[in-house]
Amino acid sequence: MTASHSSALRYIEIIQSKTKHNQQLTSTIFNKLFEELPEQISIIASALKLQRYRLAQDTAHKLHGSVSFCDLDELRQAAQLLENCLAKKNYSSANFAFADLQKKIGNFLDHQQIIFDLLGA
Repeated sequence: MTASHSSALRYIEIIQSKTKHNQQLTSTIFNKLFEELPEQISIIASALKLQRYRLAQDTAHKLHGSVSFCDLDELRQAAQLLENCLAKKNYSSANFAFADLQKKIGNFLDHQQIIFDLLGA
């Protein structure tokens, strides 16, 4: 088993635990995450570039809520850090926090095909 398969299985186990192993709900949640997370990252990136910090903070808050609900702790911690930096108007730290969040979301998104293959979706 490759490291990618191992990571994908870990993500699946986390979501399945949350859904009490309801396969349809698990697939729905992954579909929603794979749809929303790239959009939210794009919005945050644009907002930071344009110094629209309130929009960045609001979007980071939504992203934080989604990954928290799904118990994706690594993503939750990164989103929370970004949200806190923006709330405290610490914009230089926010840019570093965003880069970290963007990388972690990217790593998660890289597992999309493997996750759907393993789910049989």
